[in-house]
Amino acid sequence: MSDLSPLTAADDLLARFRRKIAANAAAWLDFVQAHGDDPAALDRELANLSKAAQQALTEPLARDEGLALVGETWSHIDRRGLWQEWHALLTDGLRVSREIGRPQHEARLLDQLGEAARLLGDNRLAQEHFEAAIGRYRSLAEPAGAGRALAHLSQVQLARNDWDAAGQSCQQAVAMLTGLDRPNELALAHNNWGIVCQEQGRLEEALTHFEQAEAGFRAAGALRGQAKVILNRGDTYRRQGQRDAAEATFRRALPLYEESGDRLGMAILQMNLSIVLYERDQPAEALGLSLEAETALRRLRNRSILARVCNNHGIFLTALGRLSEAEEAFEESARLHHENGDRLYAASALINAAEVLIDQQRAAEASPRLAQARDWLDTLAQAPRWLRNDYQTQSARLEALAGAQPAP
Repeated sequence: MSDLSPLTAADDLLARFRRKIAANAAAWLDFVQAHGDDPAALDRELANLSKAAQQALTEPLARDEGLALVGETWSHIDRRGLWQEWHALLTDGLRVSREIGRPQHEARLLDQLGEAARLLGDNRLAQEHFEAAIGRYRSLAEPAGAGRALAHLSQVQLARNDWDAAGQSCQQAVAMLTGLDRPNELALAHNNWGIVCQEQGRLEEALTHFEQAEAGFRAAGALRGQAKVILNRGDTYRRQGQRDAAEATFRRALPLYEESGDRLGMAILQMNLSIVLYERDQPAEALGLSLEAETALRRLRNRSILARVCNNHGIFLTALGRLSEAEEAFEESARLHHENGDRLYAASALINAAEVLIDQQRAAEASPRLAQARDWLDTLAQAPRWLRNDYQTQSARLEALAGAQPAP
């Protein structure tokens, strides 16, 4: 006969249940770490992983395990483009990390929330998260974490057209990470620095950073990283007019994307290959591949790359003579870029829309597009020469068209 009172027995049962939640979260954490290179296995168990993390974050005895599980699963979430689906757990994890005083988890989750916001098109919120993560990592004297978050921050600064700040963030990240034996983080910083140089037209400098990044990702055994930097090198070759080298490089990235299961990366690869097809006078084939990328990007809810793809649609449709559809594509691109806080490329898309309207002798409709593009350009501290030239060219065409048309 038991000598436990009913109350004591209930307390014992509750304690065992709470310990079971912690043990369950720890077991799933081991599973994630053991299957980091097996995205199919993680896909099959993602619902169970999510449930285990949710339970652990609400149980005081299991919160440390829950925080670790949320943070460790992020790599798979990012690879599969499930940023929206994981956002609530990241937010809950951040709240819990602050409540129980776990600053290392807090810094990691802030960085991950920043990436989620950036990839979903909220660059303002992303910058807030990254800056908070950098501050927290610095207070912890963790240069590897701070360097990684700085590298991430650079891409938000680039998207917000602050190129100088983006370059400085990458430079600081490389300085922090050099000598730490963290090849993956250092490679990330070089890769992102290369992207900044690429956007500024410093293509040879970009290739130097991409070469360093590829070597680092290879040393770290990071397939996704290797695929990304190879893709970026291919885009640099394309910008240099080396189409054969660009296509060969893009296709070298394809098996790495397939093996790593990176859904966003595959869509970006399709986008880049479509541009090569267009530049080879194959606009119909380019549009078909670009539409495949659009489908994937809408499913992933990635607005930043979707905005670029919509602009490409407009270019391909213009070449095919489908001008009304092209105008709609450019307008959609401008809207998405503006929502993302990228006024530079929003202005570019509107200038493209105005060009299509001018081609159709529709001066009254082209005029407000160019006026809006000018207003956005005027807000930029830096605007590339090619974009200013595009604006001036279409403004001159509009003026000539308006002068040639009879007054109403």
